[in-house]
Amino acid sequence: MATLTPTLTLVSTDATTDELNFSVTDTLTVKEPSVGLSKVSATTTGNQTIILASHSDIRYLFLRHTGKNAAGSTVTTTLEVEIENGKSFAELSAEEWMFVPVGQNGGSVAVQLEASGGDIIAEYAYWTKG
Repeated sequence: MATLTPTLTLVSTDATTDELNFSVTDTLTVKEPSVGLSKVSATTTGNQTIILASHSDIRYLFLRHTGKNAAGSTVTTTLEVEIENGKSFAELSAEEWMFVPVGQNGGSVAVQLEASGGDIIAEYAYWTKG
């Protein structure tokens, strides 16, 4: 088994009434299967862009909306992140990203992407919880 060390840092002087400044780090044990940093072109049909096939293990998913389309032009449309039944659980704007554990109470679940218009290049990677 291998380890993955994610760190999240949030800093702001005007987002809350107090100064926001904290960092959280964890060490995650991971195993195969995993997929290193990859790119995909998401279309307006979610089931055409499946980035995480049905699985019953928890997978740590990194996903980023690159703000570009397949031709390399800038896009501002949103990227829907859905489970396989088309239910959206996240929406990313250009340059936004997420890191989230994906699982469904021991049941099988897949993750697919859907562009709100045109196409969107997304970067993703995932690791299986060990």
